[in-house]
Amino acid sequence: MVEASLVVSDADIAAAERAMADAPKPEVEEAAPPPQPLPAPQPEISPEEVQPTPQEMIPEPDTVDQEAVARLALEQEQAKEREEQEARVRQEQIDLTERERVADAERKQRLREQLEAVRKEREAAERKTKMEEQRLQQLADRQAAPRPQPEPAREPAQQAGGNNGVDTGLQARYVVAMNQTAKSNWNRALAPERVPCKVRFTQIPGGEVIDVSFLSCGFDVQARESVERALRRSPMPYAGFEPVFARQIDLTFCYPEEACQQ
Repeated sequence: MVEASLVVSDADIAAAERAMADAPKPEVEEAAPPPQPLPAPQPEISPEEVQPTPQEMIPEPDTVDQEAVARLALEQEQAKEREEQEARVRQEQIDLTERERVADAERKQRLREQLEAVRKEREAAERKTKMEEQRLQQLADRQAAPRPQPEPAREPAQQAGGNNGVDTGLQARYVVAMNQTAKSNWNRALAPERVPCKVRFTQIPGGEVIDVSFLSCGFDVQARESVERALRRSPMPYAGFEPVFARQIDLTFCYPEEACQQ
């Protein structure tokens, strides 16, 4: 074990005291002031930003935008025109359908009227045919009835039965046959009712009518033409009636015949 000891001389002590005396004295610290209360917080106000340069003018719309607007307006106008055109087409179709319906109704009405006229004409022709048949039958019955024997003392002209030797029965049948032929060809729809029309026609052997003249006739032009067509349509009866043939014959057209005979 090592032991040590510090030996301080008087000179060392004196030097230490001188050093202490020469050293600067420490300053006394002043007391710190009491703490002050903190001020209330204030909102922070941002300074207004100053625009560094003036705002530029807003440029006009781009040409592309203008074309788009114009194209949209054109499309809208075209769509409107198409709608109007379609509406006109629909209305025209409706009008056409209505006109066709009216025309069809008128055609049907005219057809009914024509059929009714044909029916009436056929009925009248049938009635007339029956009457003519009855008359012919009456004439035939009269012809078939026994005749008185001619007196032996009479002249040959008197033995022919009178009327210049003409067979009155054959002549009566001839007149009836001509009436039946002419009036069966006659279109009564064009003639007024209960109005007589007396005509005289000229014929040649064979029965062909070559001339027609009106003696006293209350018919208009169309009704007269129908009478002339009836006379010229077919030859008049000739075969079997040669002995009583006459070049000029007078006939009276009137409808309905039953009423005209009253």
